[in-house]
Amino acid sequence: MSPPADTGGYDTSGIDTSLPQPFPRRQPQDTAAETRVTRLSHAQYQHTVQDLFGIRDSLDLTFAPDALNGFGFDTSNDFRVDTRLGPQYRAMAETLAQRAVTDAAIFARIVPCDPAAPVAGSPDCAAQFLNTFGERAFRRPLSGEEAQAFRQLFDLGAQLLQSGDPFRDGMQLALEALLQSPQFLYRTDASVQQGPDGRVALSDWEVASRLSYFLYDSMPDAELFDAARGGRLHTADQIEAEARRMLNHPRVLAKLGSFHEQVWQFGRFSRISPDRATYPNVPSNFVARVSESAKQFVGDVLASGGGLEELLTAPFAYVDDGLAPLYGVPAAGQAGAFARVDFQNGGRQGLLMQVGYLASNSYAIKTDPIHRGLFVIRNVLCRQIPDPPPGAATTPPPPTDQPIVTTRDEISLLTGQSFCPTCHSNINPPGFAFEGFDAVGQKRETENGAAVDTASEMVLDGQRVSFSGPNELVELLARSEEAHSCYVSRWIEFAYGRPLALDDVGTWDTLSERSLPVADIVAALVRSPEFWSLPASATGVAEAAP
Repeated sequence: MSPPADTGGYDTSGIDTSLPQPFPRRQPQDTAAETRVTRLSHAQYQHTVQDLFGIRDSLDLTFAPDALNGFGFDTSNDFRVDTRLGPQYRAMAETLAQRAVTDAAIFARIVPCDPAAPVAGSPDCAAQFLNTFGERAFRRPLSGEEAQAFRQLFDLGAQLLQSGDPFRDGMQLALEALLQSPQFLYRTDASVQQGPDGRVALSDWEVASRLSYFLYDSMPDAELFDAARGGRLHTADQIEAEARRMLNHPRVLAKLGSFHEQVWQFGRFSRISPDRATYPNVPSNFVARVSESAKQFVGDVLASGGGLEELLTAPFAYVDDGLAPLYGVPAAGQAGAFARVDFQNGGRQGLLMQVGYLASNSYAIKTDPIHRGLFVIRNVLCRQIPDPPPGAATTPPPPTDQPIVTTRDEISLLTGQSFCPTCHSNINPPGFAFEGFDAVGQKRETENGAAVDTASEMVLDGQRVSFSGPNELVELLARSEEAHSCYVSRWIEFAYGRPLALDDVGTWDTLSERSLPVADIVAALVRSPEFWSLPASATGVAEAAP
């Protein structure tokens, strides 16, 4: 018989409090939500424009925000252009076109010739501009029909704009059209040739775009364009080689960091609002500080070749002079600057023991072991645990003769009644492990004069495991197949821009077998047929091979 779940010493007689099997992990969809056209996200639009024109300002984008519709990442392949966004794209295209013809640096970057000095035997400057800019904007060469249509617009420029400079007028009109074209606003997979494996392999140009928007969040760089132009992106080895090259680029670190910011819900940091009277040593700009601290930690782990195991167990954090007191360490470096601090054995390990996670899963004064545990269950283990029933948040604890001293006492009593143990015997144990940290993430040994209890047990990888506190818990999670399976499934969704599907199971299972550095996960993902090809059933191509 299983030993009873911990109930904090309160009477839960008549209730089955034995530790249940954990809730199941997320199941893949039967069919991949593939599409031939994927609209650029707002971040990708901005980065693409910046790379096209060689500018680095923010563009002052005020586009209507995108709805993720339940999808967990901003890489979704289901973004649309609605009645608000269409006019905003038009206005931005007009602004950018006007800027391009009046800014000497942009003009020199995108016009590869001198309009006033034609070269005998070469296409005129208008044709050269349209071909070179069009290839970069559309991430592939213009078709003959496209080149002709944009040339007609270019030639109308002098008549319609009448600035006195026919070339710049034509350029401005053509740019307005190019930057509103679906071929610019969307990544389009137009390949139709079905191979022996029943899938439709993408062209080298399409693979280049997939790679660049996956890792750069922007258009292909010169090396990717050269590889596509030379037909060197149609084997798994070639694609992996390009991905490995790109992983050495500093801009990739920001994209990989963005994955972790989304999957680990750094957005929750904005909810942190500690009671200043209770915690007078909380610094100003607390949310900004913990956000930057977490980003620098993730960046360090990624830059040093780490993966999930290091994210959960690395014994260091980044602190500034405001966060140092909360970590119980002396401030290092200049005021306002972040510096790495390393903890001794038994000290803090990984993101789950850093101030950002702990404070964002707390109330203003008290800790919140329920949400700390729920984060582990849902975000680290990907278990599908239901939301609480209506009224659960306002349900009072039952009468008891036992004194309620600690938060753990209160939570154990409250969630030991009625149907609560079904879920909370999964949620509470990992949350209790972090009770040695108060609501702003400071270490503590007592609460209201009573010793805090951080020991508990849970089912992990189908086995009952016990832990005495957060260090043992994060070590167990770091070695857990469940945690690695969860982490990999999120990477698949992030890379493909859609929910997990049955076609992904092979890649999913293979990558879940052991702890891998993020670079190796990325390499395996881009080698997968799901990255560089489409199922015929999802593209409208006949099922039978031609």
